[in-house]
Amino acid sequence: MEKSYKKYRKYLVLALLLLVLVGCRRLTDANGNIMEEVIIRLGDPFPWGKEGEGWFSIFIVWPISQAFNLVAKYTGSAFISIVTVTLIINALKFGLTIKQTIQQQKMQLIQPELNRIQEKYKGRTDNQAKMQQSAELQKVYQKHEISPFGALVPLFIQLPVIMAMYQAVQRADLIIHGSILGQTLKATPREGFTTGNPVYIAIFITMAIAQAASMFLPQYLLKRRQKQRKYDKPQGPNTNTMMFMSLAMILFFAFTWNIGMSLYWAITALVQLFQTLYIQWKYTDNNTN
Repeated sequence: MEKSYKKYRKYLVLALLLLVLVGCRRLTDANGNIMEEVIIRLGDPFPWGKEGEGWFSIFIVWPISQAFNLVAKYTGSAFISIVTVTLIINALKFGLTIKQTIQQQKMQLIQPELNRIQEKYKGRTDNQAKMQQSAELQKVYQKHEISPFGALVPLFIQLPVIMAMYQAVQRADLIIHGSILGQTLKATPREGFTTGNPVYIAIFITMAIAQAASMFLPQYLLKRRQKQRKYDKPQGPNTNTMMFMSLAMILFFAFTWNIGMSLYWAITALVQLFQTLYIQWKYTDNNTN
């Protein structure tokens, strides 16, 4: 069942990504600038039937973009708008985040038990052995109150929202043309480092630190719980190496994003960081014993 779970999780996530991307549209021109025709302005009519707009843009990206515009209009600040809308969206999906995080952490904690069972039946391909292995794996899941597919449902709901937020920041008019500390949000971190702009450099560095912390904190907490419970280290790929590669890719692309996107990414990473700490304190310790 564990192998089946991993196999189908990969295919399901891939299918969701493809489905979402089908509903997306190109946002930038050959020079990497946001095209005028994709900018969503406050007061624009609902884009039903508008050429070039897919279902994803119409029903998810457009409302979030207008939320960014609305808050920016009444607060007079693109920064406050990004913070406010990001907090509201994360608050709305917080319950799903809790469920997904707890399920994932439980799966990681019981991995040594699953590995021992799989090793026990290694090389045995007869039906009886397969049934016995499946039964033993199921007992482990039931013992720890885990649904192998339980983490997938929240993921299928959250992933489109995450991608929509990513697009909305790039399409909302009052974010694109906003500023922070007198500096436009249309410039890129690369331009900031080239010109020595302290605001852009500070935002990029803050984003990098926050992103790294939000990625590595869950692994640190997991290792600490495994040590407390005297669990064996799970076998498998080096997750730290994978995360370092992911972080390097994010920073590489972020270097050429507009600074508004870097600001959003930094705020999102900080929100995720505090969510992880809160879930650890409030829920995880009580649900993984």
